Amino acid sequence: MTFSLRPARRALAAGLALVAGVALLGACGDDAAGTSADAAPSGAAPAAAGYPVTLTHKLGTATVPAAPKRIVALSDADLDALLVLGVQPVGIAESSGEDGVTAWAKPLLTGKPAVLSAGDNGFDVEKIAALNPDLILAGGDYYIQDEYAKLSKLAPTTAYETTGAFEDPWQTTLRQVAKAVGKSAEAEKIVADVEGKVTKAKSDHPELAGKKFSLSQVWEAGSIGVLRSDKDAGVKMLNDFGMVLAPSVAALQGEDFAVQLSLEKVGVIDADVTLVYYAEAGLKPALEGNALFKGLGSVKRGSYVALSDAQFSSLRTPTPLSVQYIIGNVLPTIATAAKAAG
Repeated sequence: MTFSLRPARRALAAGLALVAGVALLGACGDDAAGTSADAAPSGAAPAAAGYPVTLTHKLGTATVPAAPKRIVALSDADLDALLVLGVQPVGIAESSGEDGVTAWAKPLLTGKPAVLSAGDNGFDVEKIAALNPDLILAGGDYYIQDEYAKLSKLAPTTAYETTGAFEDPWQTTLRQVAKAVGKSAEAEKIVADVEGKVTKAKSDHPELAGKKFSLSQVWEAGSIGVLRSDKDAGVKMLNDFGMVLAPSVAALQGEDFAVQLSLEKVGVIDADVTLVYYAEAGLKPALEGNALFKGLGSVKRGSYVALSDAQFSSLRTPTPLSVQYIIGNVLPTIATAAKAAG
């Protein structure tokens, strides 16, 4: 069972304006990302003396012979790392948000890169090939294990560096992308800046310390998908703010980072703070009207939170951009719930 990551039914992968690329996010921009495969790589990585560069990851190695000019980013994590480094792609993975671009990425995205949709088995390799890429960034691509053999024949291709997709911290993906585009020094400055913001946010919200949480998604009536793995990037993000995955959730067995439960077992998700995302609006009243759900302690005391698309997307895929969105637009909501939990 997978955790419903299709862009049409997720807020991901799984999102305003920034000052100097790493300032706290504000209002969204107005420019829409299009689907033209002929977009000019206006922000391509500049020529540098450090090439060739070899990147080692869990699926192999990627040797980038020269500064890449036509880059395809197959996840929010890869795209945001690229954008915060000031480099523009020619192709991107469809995500949550208007025109398939997250609210935090859109202000930094110029031109009209091709927007690529993933099916049940991943991305259409032929559409990626048509973009004539010289680098494919897939460190955060959920489907990369199945796609890697084909994609790596088109261009140098990255993949996750730890044990699986959705497990690399945002710092790992940022550094991987930065090495590929010759901007490692810039990446270290960004890491320090964003980590400093996380540290401050944790200090500003002491009510989060030690609070147990669950994070779930409802994408169909009658069941609920629950994040169970402490290796998941989203779980690690909440850990960074001092929160702890609820023991009842961590004890769930399964090979994937999430498991699907019938509503008869909905009590498992009850925690100090219970976070739930609904893939469709109609699913929310159905669950909230369920007698077992209404009986949860977190629901009764007001420490249950129904997450918006953007809130869930940012938590599911922490990036140097989405982390700042979390601090400004998600953490205050969670903090209010944590206070209600006592």
